[in-house]
Amino acid sequence: NVVEKFCRAVDATNEWVGKTAGWLFIPFTLLVVADVFTRYVLNNPWYYLSVNVQLMGFLAMLGAGYCYLHRGHAAVDLIPPRLTRKGRAILEAALSPIILGTLGILAWKAWESALTSVARRQTDVSPLALPVYPYKVVIVIGIVLMLLQGIVFFIHDLRVIFLSDEGEQQ
Repeated sequence: NVVEKFCRAVDATNEWVGKTAGWLFIPFTLLVVADVFTRYVLNNPWYYLSVNVQLMGFLAMLGAGYCYLHRGHAAVDLIPPRLTRKGRAILEAALSPIILGTLGILAWKAWESALTSVARRQTDVSPLALPVYPYKVVIVIGIVLMLLQGIVFFIHDLRVIFLSDEGEQQ
C-alpha cells in the first residue's frame, strides 16, 4: 500500500533525522563551556554566541519532527484522556487542518525567506559574519518534516475513525 509506505518512510525519516541531529548537542555543549571559560576565567570573550545560536537552532529544527513523532510537544490533555480511541482520533482529525494549515504557511514563508537568504548569501551581524542561509534552509526542512508527520498522524486518525474495529476501546 502506497499510503502505508509513505507513513513508514516519514516515521523512519523523522526518527533518523532526530537521532542524528541529537549529536549536535555535543559541539553545542563544548562551545558553551569554552565560551563561559574564556569569558569569565580568561576575561577574553569569544564572539561565538552566534555559532551557539545556530547549533541550537539546527538541533531544535531538525529535532522537531522527531519530537512530534514521539508526541513530545506540549499538549493540554484535559479532554482526550476521557475519550475512547475513536473519540481521540475524531478530535485530533478535526484539529489537523489547523495544525497542517499553520505548518504549511510556515513552510511556505520559511521557503521564501530561505530562497532570498541563499540568493544573497546572507550572513549574521556578528564579527564572524557567519552564513545564515544554511540555517534558514534547515528551518524549512524542520517545518516540512513536522508537516509530513502531521499528515501521517491525520492518516492514522482517519484509519481509526473509519477502518478500526477497536475504535471504541480506551
